[in-house]
Amino acid sequence: MVNSVKRTNAILLIMAFSLLVILPVALPSGTVSAQTSGYNIDSVDHQVQVMYSGHVVILDTIHVSGQVTDGFMIGLPYKYSADVLKGFAYDDTHVYLLNLGVQLGDRSGFYGATVDFNGNTPSVFTVAFVLSNQLITEQGSGVSVLDFPAYPSLAKDVGTCNVTISFPGVPTTLTVTKDDGVVNDAVYTKTNLPAYTYSVGAASFQLPTGTLQLTTVSSLNRQITIDPTGKVTVADSYRIISNSTTTLKSFVATLPSDASNVAIRDEFGRAVATDFEYSATGNILLANATLITFLTSGQSTTLTAQYNLPSATLQGSNYILPDFKLFPDFIYYVNQATITFTPPEGATIVSPQVASLDSSSTLTRQTYQDILTITKDSLSYVDYLVPQQNSIQLSFDYNPVWVSLRPTFWALFLAVVGCVAVVFVRRHKPKEETYADKTERLSTLETEPTTSTQQAKGSELKTGQHTSAGNIREFIDAYEDKKQLKAELKSMDSKAQKGKIPRRQYKVQRNAIEIRLEGINRNIERTKETFRGSTGGYADLVKQLDLAEADLVEAEENIKNLESRQSTGEISLEVYKRSIGDYQKQRDKAESAINGILLRLREKIR
Repeated sequence: MVNSVKRTNAILLIMAFSLLVILPVALPSGTVSAQTSGYNIDSVDHQVQVMYSGHVVILDTIHVSGQVTDGFMIGLPYKYSADVLKGFAYDDTHVYLLNLGVQLGDRSGFYGATVDFNGNTPSVFTVAFVLSNQLITEQGSGVSVLDFPAYPSLAKDVGTCNVTISFPGVPTTLTVTKDDGVVNDAVYTKTNLPAYTYSVGAASFQLPTGTLQLTTVSSLNRQITIDPTGKVTVADSYRIISNSTTTLKSFVATLPSDASNVAIRDEFGRAVATDFEYSATGNILLANATLITFLTSGQSTTLTAQYNLPSATLQGSNYILPDFKLFPDFIYYVNQATITFTPPEGATIVSPQVASLDSSSTLTRQTYQDILTITKDSLSYVDYLVPQQNSIQLSFDYNPVWVSLRPTFWALFLAVVGCVAVVFVRRHKPKEETYADKTERLSTLETEPTTSTQQAKGSELKTGQHTSAGNIREFIDAYEDKKQLKAELKSMDSKAQKGKIPRRQYKVQRNAIEIRLEGINRNIERTKETFRGSTGGYADLVKQLDLAEADLVEAEENIKNLESRQSTGEISLEVYKRSIGDYQKQRDKAESAINGILLRLREKIR
């Protein structure tokens, strides 16, 4: 009896001890759960975006409840590891570091990444991956196949995953094949997405011709030049490599929406046919340039887009480009982009200051020139999705005296050389008419007219009269309007030659512009007559302006004639390239002289 009681007590003690050991492990513990599961993933918006160049962007916008901490894990199937070009994370107010190439939890077969929130606890954030264009395979007949991660790979279950696939154009056909079925839509949803999902999808699609061009933009060099009047001229030089198995016939350059007077040329300086269209958002101008020489796979070429941007504004003694956007929202991926700001010779860049520049920026101060250079790697529209600074305020101090400094120096230098040369060659070579002779002869014709001409114009030309600031301002405004209308005529002529506007509409619009030009020219000539008969050096300015205008007309006619002869095969490309440079220099010199004269007139009314 006693032994039986002892056995019973021993069994009860063993059972009680076992319960004390097992229950804390078996029963759920709120404290342990909070440590191991501080957040839940309510939903993920999985966006797969194909760029114009074929590069693929994966944007996973993650909605969490609870406290998310540093080390948040996300990944892709490991087969995409070689295609990852760039990755980062962000929310509405911060950009977060994304550590790439880590293991996803304790699982293999994934290319993982962890987000460093730097102590922040966002409830909604986005993780971005930029992948190469090697994931698109051209099947022929305009059909291509996109290899992509059908769902994100996360370390926790997901309540709802919404997937959207977007292309640079609207696909005419689309079939998406994935592990859990086939859909014929660019949008699909999956509920209760398990943790560590490994799912590869294939989207077979067909886009309109030219909408997708598999290319690599290895470099982009943006040269931004500001002249003494504040006019901003940009030259974007693209180095393009074809990755397409078919022939590459065109390239779409992404330009700022406020670009004007756009001209695109190939590496030989030949103008290429270009169609323009604003993006759906209106924040960029798309310039579809048709290549003169088509590219096959692996071949490369250089395209240069030249255009104008809004001029720098004068505030006090400084010229300012406020909130200047460094690069447009490129619809393709650029390996390396460089932007160079070159203000007028003699200008001093005031902002940004050297102390505020990071390692990607360089401010070079030379004896007579300041140059600001900014370099960016791995650039695309994705960089404008994050809340970071993508623009600068450029300001520089400039003294207008610099406009005439270099011409004066060279004029004096050439005058000295000319005088020395005359001593040695005058007896051996007939005297040739120089630009100075031309100016002197024009001055003689104007100051010593015949008696009948004096009598005919005596009532119009009055000497010694005062020129008001209003007359000068009116003359400058009229001249700027004249330049703008002439640019419109050139653009209209180009469109008419390409058949982009109806012939009747072209004649009506051209006639209207020519009527406006006639009126403006009459006003300009009337003001010139006033200047010729006034004091203060205005007569000399008008003489210089007349000569510069004559040189400009001559240069433009020669350039037009040369381009026509080259297009018809009358002259070879080598002869064209040798000759065009001299005429372009004559044109640039004449334009520079006209701008300098207008600037000097502006200085007189300040």
